[in-house]
Amino acid sequence: MASSVGLTGCLDDGSSDKNANPDYQINDTNLDPSVVRPLYNPNPIARNPQFPINSDLVLLLGASQSADYDFTGLSTGDTPADDAVNRLLGFSTSGAFTLKFNGSLTPASVVANATVFLVPMNVADAIDGSPGALPNTNPSGIDQTAPFDMSVEQPNFRVDVVSVDGGTNNAIRVVPLEPLLEDQKYMIIATNDILGANSKPIGRSAEDLDLSDGTRVSALETVQDLLKANDTLATAFLASTIPSDTPDSALAYTFTTNYGTDVLKAMMAPAAYTTALGQKIGFTAQLKAVRDNYPDLNFSELTAQLSELAELAAGLGDGSVDPNDLSAEELNAITALGAAQDIQADIPAAITAEFGAGGNLHLPQPRPNFILSTGAASDLATIAALDVGTNPIAQAATQVSVSQGAITLPYFQHLPGSDGSGLVEGYWTGNTDLEDSLNESLTGSTSQEIFKFLRDGDGQLNVNGYFPFPQQQATVTVPTTIFFPDPDSLPANCGGSTEPLGVTIYQHGITTDRSTAMLPAILMANQACQAVIAIDLPLHGLGGSNAAPGTVAGLTPLDEATLDPALDATIAALNSAGDANSLALAAQLTAMKNADYTGERHFDYTADDSLNPVAAGSLADVSSGSLFINPLNMLGSSDNLRQAIVDLLNVTATVQTMDIDGNLSPDLAGLPVNFAGNSLGAIVGASYAGLNNDPTLNATAAGTLSSSGFTYPTLASVTLHNGGSQVTRLLENSPRFSPTLLGGLAAEGVSQGSSDFESFFYVFQSVVDGGDPVSYAKDLGGSTPNVLFTEVTGDSVVPNEANVNPLGDAFPAPLAGTEPMLALFDLGAGGGTLADGTGLGIMDTDTPNSAAMPLASFFDGTDPCNGANHGTVVAPVQPSEDCGGTSDTSVAFTAMVTQMITAISGGPIAGADAEASVAASLGKSDTLPQALDQN
Repeated sequence: MASSVGLTGCLDDGSSDKNANPDYQINDTNLDPSVVRPLYNPNPIARNPQFPINSDLVLLLGASQSADYDFTGLSTGDTPADDAVNRLLGFSTSGAFTLKFNGSLTPASVVANATVFLVPMNVADAIDGSPGALPNTNPSGIDQTAPFDMSVEQPNFRVDVVSVDGGTNNAIRVVPLEPLLEDQKYMIIATNDILGANSKPIGRSAEDLDLSDGTRVSALETVQDLLKANDTLATAFLASTIPSDTPDSALAYTFTTNYGTDVLKAMMAPAAYTTALGQKIGFTAQLKAVRDNYPDLNFSELTAQLSELAELAAGLGDGSVDPNDLSAEELNAITALGAAQDIQADIPAAITAEFGAGGNLHLPQPRPNFILSTGAASDLATIAALDVGTNPIAQAATQVSVSQGAITLPYFQHLPGSDGSGLVEGYWTGNTDLEDSLNESLTGSTSQEIFKFLRDGDGQLNVNGYFPFPQQQATVTVPTTIFFPDPDSLPANCGGSTEPLGVTIYQHGITTDRSTAMLPAILMANQACQAVIAIDLPLHGLGGSNAAPGTVAGLTPLDEATLDPALDATIAALNSAGDANSLALAAQLTAMKNADYTGERHFDYTADDSLNPVAAGSLADVSSGSLFINPLNMLGSSDNLRQAIVDLLNVTATVQTMDIDGNLSPDLAGLPVNFAGNSLGAIVGASYAGLNNDPTLNATAAGTLSSSGFTYPTLASVTLHNGGSQVTRLLENSPRFSPTLLGGLAAEGVSQGSSDFESFFYVFQSVVDGGDPVSYAKDLGGSTPNVLFTEVTGDSVVPNEANVNPLGDAFPAPLAGTEPMLALFDLGAGGGTLADGTGLGIMDTDTPNSAAMPLASFFDGTDPCNGANHGTVVAPVQPSEDCGGTSDTSVAFTAMVTQMITAISGGPIAGADAEASVAASLGKSDTLPQALDQN
């Protein structure tokens, strides 16, 4: 294994004083100053190095800095972007990145796949036969015999010439139109067929030329070799692609994409990642054996030493090496390598032991759940205020029950701590409990360490595609609300059954709470015979009113003082019963009581104007979800998305054991499970549904759970209201959220139109990709036909799109918004272009009649006060300062709920021919044909 590590000399710029090397001076002063050149100084030890934000050099620098190196980036600043780079294993698959030049370009000369190329590269495993042991980040691993991988999906991208930092047409923006492949190395090539504004061909930067072709410098030999190799590869590609009048390369570098989706995939189906985990353990055990005996070597040198020791060990074995010729360090290290080899056969069993009770590998599984109260939905404050004689929701509520209770969930984000700082400073970190437990299994000792997972330069075990196992920080007991048909006043739509016919998990939107499920859930329970389960998103919960906290009045906040006495009484009764089932349930409820936190999910904290957490004096002071998005902590914001998705996976697994009426018996086992979400609920819901219904992951999760007697469901239908993809650019283009976001960044000196701004958002999206629907929509289209999307045209919260009509001064973002998400789903469903309706059907004013799923239904938002708006599916009448006090979108509300109910039943989705409210509510989007530039 060790003999082919391949990191020898990676940026090894002088062992002991790497940062003390003087600047390498550029000698060539004869370059034509009128030629426009990229701003590209790839000298990592220069005072002002300039490489593109996604250069592999950013990822490789750490190899020569210390013995700790996990292939994440290296940045020495203290901004949120710097912190994110230091945790990143690669760069965004969906974000646009900018190449800046020292002068103006002729835009017409910048053409994708003609003068700018994005080429997938063939890269060998860093360790032959063990692809999970190390990432293949190093460009030295490119297959020189067949470097260009034309067998994989070729990137769909465009190039825009933009003006940044006060210049004019001085940057090329490379814009993916579909996500790039994950864990893939690409080469970006810009040729000298690109012209400056003076019509002269552009040229390579002076620093690139001098480092690549100039005098060899010992501290920079690896970088010089890399630049030379890049230019050679680019020249070869251009010669094969443009054999006649082949241009020269003016800029060529490689970058590696992230594979952040593996984190959530491993949390859903960890069994699919155990082989790679075993390879990591096997390699890092060998690396530790060397590091323990050579503590002064950096990572690059350690891997070289490991290769040498492996050869010496082989020589000792065959007698070609005399042990008397070896140093004490060599002999000790070889002995330690033998011990590392001895554990190899025991690794699979040690990993298997980490599944199930007491294990440290997360698996979605039934979680402790408890019902505190059950009553009539018609008694809820909001419903009781309606006229039951005329209001259809009040009438439906007379046949619906509502239970309020709790569920205990694993929490991978940080608890607030004493001052709330954990909520805004925390992010997911690597699973050190897993590391400790595996070491104990492999050594039989709690004090001995036979291996150590790779860390970065600050010693942190990061969570990313290479190590997709986060540390559980806590367990939290949080509220649930369940609406279901009243068995004593049975709705006709239940067909005589006294039990629900199905389950729908409902997820609310940004800055609201679970109470927003109330009105649509009552109708779903009544008209589709569903048990509708609602939980809060992370950092959300009831708040904002002394009289009736919550967005929709009527629910009771969860608190420990109320829950614990009820749990105590129930646990005592179960222990007295003494049978195995009662004792097992008592143990689960004891775990619920002993959770690290019990209460509303905002932890009684809210944000001030600077996004700092403030302890609330009462629920009336809490603004739900105000701490969820925080660009000053990119990692934490992304992990809030991932936490929400993991929560949904666990609720899905818990359905089979969930009690809804307070009798402590499962009521929903075996029923079909559906999902519906609005706004942020649809954003996290799209990613969750793509994971949940992935056939391989779903089967793997079900197989792991089967040993405990449980199953794992596939979602029967998915309804996504007003969702969207590429969250970072979605926020930039959201009329509601953009002013706060852009104002906060501008206060830090980062403004639209600057290269710093573009780099900030590129890094932010690199972090977010792992939980963003942009990474899952296409897979959802390939796995789940029963999907209903709805869009309100002109949505002021989640933009319909940002390609044709970006907001204000934003650059176009073709993957941001609702319609790009629909287009990606459409591609996964075998469609051609979104507008043709072949993969994803379209219901609008041009095609208004009932149709089968998958379907996107468009509602007219030109009059948000009386037609439809972003919150219409929550309530038909809403407070609105912009509408003279209230907006009344009752007709569209009825249409949306009608369509959601028919989606749950399997369709066809009610159109204008079947439902008058639909006929009155449909709109039309003029931008569908241009989704992902498909026009």
